[in-house]
Amino acid sequence: MNYDVLINTAIEKNEVLQLLRGEKEYEVIVSEFSPDIFPTDITSVLVECFYKQIKKIENIEKIFTTGLEKLLLGDAGDVYIAVLYFDACIFQEERNKATFTLDRKIIAEKIRTALNEKKEQLQESVTYKNGMTKKNPWKNIENFNNYYCKKYDFNIIE
Repeated sequence: MNYDVLINTAIEKNEVLQLLRGEKEYEVIVSEFSPDIFPTDITSVLVECFYKQIKKIENIEKIFTTGLEKLLLGDAGDVYIAVLYFDACIFQEERNKATFTLDRKIIAEKIRTALNEKKEQLQESVTYKNGMTKKNPWKNIENFNNYYCKKYDFNIIE
């Protein structure tokens, strides 16, 4: 897959949100050995379409952050996808692989607000745009939150 073409097409067509969701031609297939249900390969999209474009695409950090914030305004599936990207960002930052960093406190606050609004649905299931359903994503969110509280002293759950 040519990630340069993927991100450039998404930007030109104003479809970064669709790229982040893994909709249609923007879906990056997740390994069949993945133990969980994802709408797209979150890490590959983050690293290849955003981090590796830092010197090629002006304002790529802002493009990513804006996309993340738009996901947080969407349905429960979009909110969960935003949480997955946020967690992937933290993981990449911990490994010193991130070419830009998020303002964790600001994004965490926006995530907390979105999670509060969508909590009930996230405790049941979410269906991604590709039709796949993730049951009880709230359990993963709680695990992420516990890690953030212990390691970084912030939380994403009220």
